[in-house]
Order: sequence, then structure tokens, then C-alpha cells
Amino acid sequence: MFSRLFFRAAPKFVKWTPVRFNANTNSVDAAKMKAFQERVDKAKVRRAYALGGCLMFIWISTHGILLYKRRSEHRNLNEKLPPISWQEFEEKYLATGEVKTIIFQPHFEVANVYLSSAREQQMKESLATLVHTTPDKFSRPPDVRFYLEASAEDVKHLVDTAAKKYKHDVDFEIDQFPSYRELSFIVGSSLFVLAAIAMAKIVFTFRIFKNRHIIS
Repeated sequence: MFSRLFFRAAPKFVKWTPVRFNANTNSVDAAKMKAFQERVDKAKVRRAYALGGCLMFIWISTHGILLYKRRSEHRNLNEKLPPISWQEFEEKYLATGEVKTIIFQPHFEVANVYLSSAREQQMKESLATLVHTTPDKFSRPPDVRFYLEASAEDVKHLVDTAAKKYKHDVDFEIDQFPSYRELSFIVGSSLFVLAAIAMAKIVFTFRIFKNRHIIS
């Protein structure tokens, strides 16, 4: 009787099965994680190269567009107002004190000259008649142009020397390529492309997240 009660009150022990950890499974999981991380890193590198290539293309293409525009304007001015030599320009305009501003373009080795008010207005009217357009549509054309195969520093030195010689003040400016306005256009175009790419990436990520949320 006692033995029967003892065995009924004693807890029943279930057979214990030892859990074995497989080292091969852990190594396979680690290898998969490493391969996945390598694929992610390679995808990031490819995206960075693609973004850099896109920015480089925008930078070069905007440079090309602006340079083509400048060359077209230069050819049109050469046809409508051919440049004269430096010696002729000095004798006819610098010596008489009619020059107000000289803007030198090192890229073309040509300078655009703007004369003083009375002479300037007369030259503008004659040039507007020559190109068959109104002065309003013809945006500030140069009055005279001269060519000089020299650097901007050498041209400035010649202008300063002539101004001292003839005792007249002349404003001298250098129109480099790209100018500040053109450079701002290039930077603005690049930033616009960056913003468009970032916006497209955000929209694409949002759509993927939304689709996953709907499926789940």
C-alpha cells in the first residue's frame, strides 16, 4: 500500500534528450551573412560610381553647351562687327579718349570695347541698322572690337600703359570662361540633378516599403 502511494506521488520524469549544436550550421550562416554583406557593399559602390558618372556627365555637358553658345555669339559678332588690330584701335579710339570699358576674352583673344556716351550711342544705332534689329532686342552690343594674341595680363599692361600715355581712365575687365554666372548655372544644374535623383530614390524606397506592408 505504501509503495503504491509513493510511486503515485513521485513526479514522472520524461526522458531527456540532449540538444546537439552543429558547428557546420553556424559556419554556413556566417558565410551567407558575409556574402550578403559583400553584395550590399558592391551595390553601394556601383551606385556611387553611377552617381559620380551622372554628375560628371552633367558638368561636362553644361560646359559644352555654354562654350557652344559663346562660340556662336563670337562667330556672329565676327560677321557683324569684325575686330580690328590693336594698333588701329589705339590710334583711332584710345588716343582720342573715347574708350570707356574694355572687356577682354582670353579664350578668343578678342576684346569688346564700349565707348563713351555720345560716340557709343551713335555706334549702337549704326550697328543696329547693320543687323536689321532694334536696339532693345540687341542686348548691349560692343561698339568696337580688337584682336590681340596675348595673355590677359599683357593686354591689361598695354591698356594701362596707353591710358597713362593719353591721360584717360579706361575700365579693363576680363571675361573668363566659365564666368561666375556660367559657373553658378553649372553648379545649379548639378544640384538640381542631385535633388531629382534623391527624390526618385525616396519615392522608390517608399513604394517598396508600402508594397511590403500591404503583402504582410
